[in-house]
Amino acid sequence: MIGDVLDYEQPQSYIVEDTEYIDKGTPVLTANKAFILGYTSETEGIYDKGDCIIFDDFTLDSKYVDFPFKVKSSAIKILSAENKELLRYTFEFLKYLDLSTSEHKRHYIAETQNQEFILPTTQIVRTIAHTFSILSLRMETAIKQRLLFEKQKQYLLRQMFI
Repeated sequence: MIGDVLDYEQPQSYIVEDTEYIDKGTPVLTANKAFILGYTSETEGIYDKGDCIIFDDFTLDSKYVDFPFKVKSSAIKILSAENKELLRYTFEFLKYLDLSTSEHKRHYIAETQNQEFILPTTQIVRTIAHTFSILSLRMETAIKQRLLFEKQKQYLLRQMFI
């Protein structure tokens, strides 16, 4: 079961106090589409224990995080595993499940952690985790390139129609 391979931590120690965000500093995260809400200059209560999954108990959205952060909401569970490969493998399984709900309740403890899944050998987990990590990096790069091309196009259009 997911709960057998992932440890979860309540986020109270990592909740940002000041929601007036700034342009630099420690990222403030949410598990939904926005992901990075902004940045804070707060130096206390930063999650810096290594890679983790942030899981929104209400929306069932999850994000893989590999940098220090703070969170905005107590609805987020911070999930960790004994190693990065197992964490990445379980994250991909959660994404595969395509979890969604119409109920506004805390789902992780009641349902998600009790979800059964196949756990292959350590070598297969390592291979799968590595493959998906590389794919994720390539996708991030492609998104960044697209944004740069869109900015370049907008610049050229402005120059053309001055």
